[in-house]
Amino acid sequence: MKKILFILILAVSFWNFNFGQEMSQPIRLVHTTNGSRWAQVALGPDGVAHVVWEEDLYTGPGHEIMYVSYDGKTISSPINLKTKPDVRGLRPSISCSRKGGVFVVWNQEEIVYLREYDPVGKKWLSIEEVGPCYGGDCEQLVALDPSGNIHVVWFSDSAGKTYARSKINGVWEEIKRLSPPGVRGVQCAVVAAKDGQIWAVWREKGGGGEYKNFYSKRRANSDWSAGKRVNDAGASVSHPHMAIGPDNVPVIVNGDIDESTGHSQEIWICTLDEKTNPRELAIALGLQHYPRIAIDKNRKKHVAVQIGGGDFGDGVKYTNNIQGTWKAPVTFGAVWPKLPGISADAFGNVALAWASMPEGNTGIWLSSLYPIVRKEFFPPLNLKATASFKLGETTEVTYNFSWEKNSKNNDNDLEGYNIYKKEGSGNYELLLSLSKSTTSGSFTFSTFKEDLQFGITTVALSSLESEIGAFELTYPPIYPPSAMAATISLTNVKTSTKVTYNLSWQANPQNSSEYVKSYSIYKKEGDGNFELVQTLSKSTFSASFTFSNPQKKIQFGIKTVSVVGRESDLAIFGSQ
Repeated sequence: MKKILFILILAVSFWNFNFGQEMSQPIRLVHTTNGSRWAQVALGPDGVAHVVWEEDLYTGPGHEIMYVSYDGKTISSPINLKTKPDVRGLRPSISCSRKGGVFVVWNQEEIVYLREYDPVGKKWLSIEEVGPCYGGDCEQLVALDPSGNIHVVWFSDSAGKTYARSKINGVWEEIKRLSPPGVRGVQCAVVAAKDGQIWAVWREKGGGGEYKNFYSKRRANSDWSAGKRVNDAGASVSHPHMAIGPDNVPVIVNGDIDESTGHSQEIWICTLDEKTNPRELAIALGLQHYPRIAIDKNRKKHVAVQIGGGDFGDGVKYTNNIQGTWKAPVTFGAVWPKLPGISADAFGNVALAWASMPEGNTGIWLSSLYPIVRKEFFPPLNLKATASFKLGETTEVTYNFSWEKNSKNNDNDLEGYNIYKKEGSGNYELLLSLSKSTTSGSFTFSTFKEDLQFGITTVALSSLESEIGAFELTYPPIYPPSAMAATISLTNVKTSTKVTYNLSWQANPQNSSEYVKSYSIYKKEGDGNFELVQTLSKSTFSASFTFSNPQKKIQFGIKTVSVVGRESDLAIFGSQ
């Protein structure tokens, strides 16, 4: 019994040690019966896997651009993103926005196209033309910055040129050539950092025939910088790819071509710190090409590469440096995958996708470090907001917010909270961003607006937000005027007597002047009720009322009215 228990403990310990360090048993997302290749994957801000690939349906001369999603429970029905059936769609790339949008680029008929999935409307939008390949087919990649701006890079292999185009605030900019004139520049990649910096990499051919990596960067409000050489180390590079982690430092992976064979490669990593740009060997020399890289939330690197050369590969390799050193690569069998796809999410998961042609394990395959799970996020609870007005002549008003964490959220998946404001029926605008350990906040405005409303969202590590929860806003009390006085004057006109009531008051120092909207005068005759007779501006501090031959006792009262319509208690003239 002790021996069995000891073996069980060892087995459990071994499983725990390896969990999250090795890719899971692959699952087949789609069992294709046709030629498929170029599978690429993007993990969305909710942890869902989105996969695209190029497939020959054998129904005509065209190759389709196919898409499927997987949330850990359900595999969506594959759909064709192309709308023109008789042309070849080539080399798709996929990326997700922080709000859950899915963006796919490919080329057909020597033109780069983009199609977007709208997570709000839950539909694919119309196809957009990005730009021409400028000679032959091209390869294109897409990235989304934190503001949702779209950045596409592509190269024409036959023309030897690399280009970029961005859609900023919904408007496409002019096409920018990244590689310089007179120099062959091909095989590119693009990434966007959480700090808003966008990076591109490509390789340029030198005078001796060797290729070296060059990079450029930009922000949404600036142009691409002039290309800079990454470094001179290593052999001639092949197929650079790029990823970026939570530290906003991009990392490049590429093959270093063995000069003696001309086709075997080592797979190298280069951290683009813009100082020394250090390199490290990830996978030893072998017949392999098209490496891809992802970086997890702990800044650990994950690399995949096709085994074999050109179009005729026989599987993919995967490795990582989770333990600080590069592990021996794990092999997944496949027939002619062309290249693997790899993606990391903000929660620590990494997914690997590849295609396999009909001669082998036909279909589109997916493996991941952790199980794919759709993550949901919920707004905080017990939302309260109060407003305080600074006494005196100042116009400042401070809103104080408080809330409680929602136990439905996994705290390890959270970044913090966003507080929003909106005026009337307008849209919510970001007001404050706070850490997840915070359960209160405040903001001061220099002027008061009656129709302000406030809401709050829970923000995930991926920047995905929950629905907006509305604060219940409580305003301060309003006090009646002070120093109230009333005098009565009589005027006899023949048989009639006129009685004039002269009322005066002062602003109550307990009220902020900006919080006061007006004063309301009430009148009561005999045993009746007080009724509103006049509303005066907040700058008015006196009023007079004249009556002829009044038959009943008349009393006056006054209320202060706040800017939100709240009235003070009624103060009666002559009762002080």
